[in-house]
Amino acid sequence: MDTFVIRNLEIDVLLSRLHSSYSNKLEKVWENTDMINAVFIQSELAIRTMSEQSITIIVQYYKEPRECEVTVVCSGGRNGLLRIDLGSQTAAESTFSEQLVSLAGRKGWEINRKHISYKGSRCPFCSAFYLYKQNQVQDDGSVVCQNCNKSFMLENGAKVEYYTEKIV
Repeated sequence: MDTFVIRNLEIDVLLSRLHSSYSNKLEKVWENTDMINAVFIQSELAIRTMSEQSITIIVQYYKEPRECEVTVVCSGGRNGLLRIDLGSQTAAESTFSEQLVSLAGRKGWEINRKHISYKGSRCPFCSAFYLYKQNQVQDDGSVVCQNCNKSFMLENGAKVEYYTEKIV
């Protein structure tokens, strides 16, 4: 999975490109006064493994400040006729990433790769160990256990961190 943050873009250009290249199974675009959300799903034969894989692209565009988050997730493409994984998912994500970076470069958009790092924490009530993403962490640093549904504070050093790497 790769996530990109793009600034100062023309959303219609991006959506048109995604429509033409990544929508043979599903394309859905929602718009309200503040943002545009879109999902594109492409199904294709992964030549490396001779099996089907899907490429899902999720777009969240904030009209002000003209900023967009694009996430690509590839699934399937494993254990086809050859019964081996030759990296078809990674290759599909890399191809998408290269095309997106190239488009951003040609259009003069600022693009950053968003890296997400998160750590796990053990629940003090049931001893279950889970990873927590940023949207699961409350402002006070607490989380709700995914096993017993009780709230507890994350252990020191278990905070979720986002950082970006400027590409273009």
